[in-house]
Amino acid sequence: MIYVNGRFLLQNMTGVNRFAYELCKAWLQMRIPFILCCPPGKIKDCYDISRFNIVVCGCGKSHVWEQLFLPLWFKRIRGKKILICFTGLGPLVVRKKIMTIHDLAFMANPSWYTFGYRLWYRLMTPLCAATSLRILTVSKFSQSEIIQRLSINSEKISVIYNAVSSLFDIQGNDDGLNERLTTEKYILAVSSIDPRKNFSMLLKAFSYVKDKSIKLYIVGGQGSIFSTSIVELCEKNSSERIKWLGRVSDVELKWYYAHALCFVYPSLYEGFGIPPLEAMSCGVPTIVSAIPVLEEICGNAALYVNPYDEKDIANKINILVNDKKLCCELIEKGYKRCLAFNWRNSAESLAKEVYKVLL
Repeated sequence: MIYVNGRFLLQNMTGVNRFAYELCKAWLQMRIPFILCCPPGKIKDCYDISRFNIVVCGCGKSHVWEQLFLPLWFKRIRGKKILICFTGLGPLVVRKKIMTIHDLAFMANPSWYTFGYRLWYRLMTPLCAATSLRILTVSKFSQSEIIQRLSINSEKISVIYNAVSSLFDIQGNDDGLNERLTTEKYILAVSSIDPRKNFSMLLKAFSYVKDKSIKLYIVGGQGSIFSTSIVELCEKNSSERIKWLGRVSDVELKWYYAHALCFVYPSLYEGFGIPPLEAMSCGVPTIVSAIPVLEEICGNAALYVNPYDEKDIANKINILVNDKKLCCELIEKGYKRCLAFNWRNSAESLAKEVYKVLL
């Protein structure tokens, strides 16, 4: 039997948690039987759990539940079984498990994270990887990082790509959002308020945007694991032209994508990077960092910038908001690029890996 670590259901929707949620939804559609095991607590409203088979077990929450009570519960289950951990780590003592390493940012640049976070993951990630039957990751770039930094054989690692939720597919779900319904002109950025997302450089670049009627909308919440404070960023960059929108629902996020002049993602490091694909799916011309993983994911469907050069970022924004032909070309390429990533295909690839181990 397949069991899925459902700790993510008690957390806000992030890129990592979306990976878990969308794969579980795809498995439901494919009628692949599995059970979600969750700690006690309130499941977040952003998840539709109406069709999930959920078992609440143990006590405690977060890492205490995952490392102590989940393995005790799992040990009592008889027969063939496998535990899938889509959002990272998983219980160290459970050997019949598949874990996911989305990225190794805490090793690539430890200063981005709090001391406790980087200490925990630097200790636990190699240990959990060693006790896992297989390791999932979300890009070839992340696979190469795992091989290099953790000295793990490539044959143990499976690349299962992220994709875009069908909600963001404007072409397949035409509700009028492909027409601009607002007179306010804005550039959109979407991600957690995380040092590697490079907001400080984006804010510097925004000051060089020539059209001062254009605003910058920033969607994303602050996580406790990051060293950068959203309060500090807001205080240092207070302006009527900058709107800090915080966390929003997927329906609201789709609206913000659909009406943006362009989407900007100047990230310094990613395991995958879902927001650029979401923007493309919503018909938004997209600007991203010229880093290996975003080149892998976005292909020829984005405009690339040096994430360490605010004037290059500003220059590309200025070009894009004034060049309708280029915008149309990027929008068309973006729609096509999104077709390369599909949750159903990812779920099928994952199922094959799981059954190899389970059988």
